Amino acid sequence: MGGKTGAREKAILGVLVLLLIAGGIWRAVELRATERPELMPEENNQSGEHDQEALEPEKISVHLVGAVENPGVYKLPEGARVYELLELGGGFSEEADRESLNQARPIFDGEQIYVHSIGEAPKHSQGGTDEVININRASVAELTGLPGIGEVRAGQIVDYREKHGYFTDIEQLMEVSGIGEATFNNIAEMITIY
Repeated sequence: MGGKTGAREKAILGVLVLLLIAGGIWRAVELRATERPELMPEENNQSGEHDQEALEPEKISVHLVGAVENPGVYKLPEGARVYELLELGGGFSEEADRESLNQARPIFDGEQIYVHSIGEAPKHSQGGTDEVININRASVAELTGLPGIGEVRAGQIVDYREKHGYFTDIEQLMEVSGIGEATFNNIAEMITIY
């Protein structure tokens, strides 16, 4: 009888060992399946690096001049504001007219930001009477101040800008319906995109 008990115990022990081994294998497969998505980015390091680069905003170059501590060309993330550029440039100099500049407005690639000194006259067009109008930010009312641009045409300029984004060159204004070369040449010295 002692032999039967030993064989039975061995059989039970063998089944338990097989169950433990099967459970261990099942658990290892389950863990590996859940870890696989996490390992994918590590396996493709180059792809992950490119994804990080894509998340970083593009850099733009802006020229800061005038009454500032450190004038020069600065690189900032796209969508940066004037105040951020001023911080990079060391801030206003003592003679700066701090109210002559909208520090909250966005800046654009290739733009020159000029900080006026106290008492310095703002930049004017060649005619000397009207301030240069920024066609990327001007309202309909401001645009109607341009010769040959009425309320309807000014509205078309604003609509074009909202549909296609900011103008990257003043000549792009001729893409707006009703603004031909003659009208453009008449106002070219009175407009800017910066």
